[in-house]
Amino acid sequence: MSANEATRRSPTRSQIERASRPLLLRLSASPRPAIVIGTVLLIVLGLLAPPVVAWPALVIVFAFVAWIAYLSWPVVSPGGKIARLVMLALVVIMAGTRL
Repeated sequence: MSANEATRRSPTRSQIERASRPLLLRLSASPRPAIVIGTVLLIVLGLLAPPVVAWPALVIVFAFVAWIAYLSWPVVSPGGKIARLVMLALVVIMAGTRL
């Protein structure tokens, strides 16, 4: 990141990035299949489990995807931004089917 980009970041964004760094380091050190499998399992729980289990699972997936989307937003292409928004919309739709 250039010095110019760093000066344009809001204090809130900088704080979130700093707070996220330790968890991101742990996630990057873990096997990628573990993250994918965990996310898929939460989605399956969100779709098939009783609502008392499904809602928390989908909230976790939504929060994770929103967090990653927020952190990566400044550096992804417009297509990547659309993909992230579509993923969030799909999680909301999945939750809507569980009402």
